[in-house]
Amino acid sequence: MVRHAARVGFVFTILFLAGITAFAQAPQRQLSVGPNAGDEEAVVKQVVDRIMQPYLSQNYIPGAIVGVSLHGRRYFFSYGQATDAGALFTADTLVEIGSCTKVFTTTLFALAVNRNQIDPNASVQRYMPAGYALRPRARPMTPLELADFTSGLPDDPPNLPRRLEMRSIEHYTTDDFLRWVSHWTPATRLPAPYRYSNAGIGLLGYLVMTATGTPWDNQLNDEILQPLSMHNTTLRPSREQMNHMAQGHRRNGHDAPRWPVFAWYAAGGLRSTARDMLSFGEANLGHKEVNGKPISDELIAAMQLAQKPIYIMPNGFDEQAMAWVNNMGHGNPNLHPVIVKNGGTAGFGTVIIINPSKDLALFIAVNQARPNPSGRGIEIVRHIRHIP
Repeated sequence: MVRHAARVGFVFTILFLAGITAFAQAPQRQLSVGPNAGDEEAVVKQVVDRIMQPYLSQNYIPGAIVGVSLHGRRYFFSYGQATDAGALFTADTLVEIGSCTKVFTTTLFALAVNRNQIDPNASVQRYMPAGYALRPRARPMTPLELADFTSGLPDDPPNLPRRLEMRSIEHYTTDDFLRWVSHWTPATRLPAPYRYSNAGIGLLGYLVMTATGTPWDNQLNDEILQPLSMHNTTLRPSREQMNHMAQGHRRNGHDAPRWPVFAWYAAGGLRSTARDMLSFGEANLGHKEVNGKPISDELIAAMQLAQKPIYIMPNGFDEQAMAWVNNMGHGNPNLHPVIVKNGGTAGFGTVIIINPSKDLALFIAVNQARPNPSGRGIEIVRHIRHIP
């Protein structure tokens, strides 16, 4: 149902691909977890410490949380401070996960595809909210092209207010966003070359809402968050949840403003915790049970569809899926693919990684905007080897 073509684009965001491929030159020595390796948690911690501590110190990052799930056994490692008052990171500290939100949206899209509620190769116009019509040159654009970044849409709408707080959905509204989409014309024939796009995944969220007749946040809660017991993953944290929110920082170390809820929130609006994100990671690994609850075959099938490679990325070896990237180990045939999505806001950097060959999921959050921890996460996943 979903096309598979070797399309290679030429436009890409340097930050995203740098985070995805930064591990390539790292030595691939692995630490084994087995009968002679001592306590599993201690060995995993040795790998995590060896990679995270230099990264944090060299970049003056205030704090971090690393969660690792290995065959369903979870380990959490905290570094530095979560808040300026000195609170430490824990598995339940809330962080802004930024673009990691995208793989929740593409999972909902994959569910709708598998249920025949949305045709991934139809015109986007079929699923546009009522009252909004695409320009003729944009009508060939498909939902799948939004999901795999070949729609040609820019990263963000170019008509945004300059101040971050004025870009929230209360100021730059859903109507503003959809009217901009309605007036947009692609610069090239579709499918376009690869171009990372918050706007594209944000629009995809609206299409899935139209196709299913259910608001995005309701779908997210009913289809993913409640089944996986992800009770602290939310678009708008409660007052109690805000008491457990980390303070983000800009690259210069100054406190960052809270990330607004944008009109394209399906691309980057969620807050979550390391504990919740490992639940999501385990389900994406295909675990039949997460947090003591059975996981439906339907949800697992949708997650696997969202992870499935669609085309080769501009670097010539990594493979783009529905927002996920299959990192192919810099083309090294001896390395199994790992499946990656990173995220960033004004004050946080995050990454979620799954390695099906090791039954391993990892989540990292740092409370500073740059540099993103994706490269370090890939190193950690590559360097842990489990021997039953």
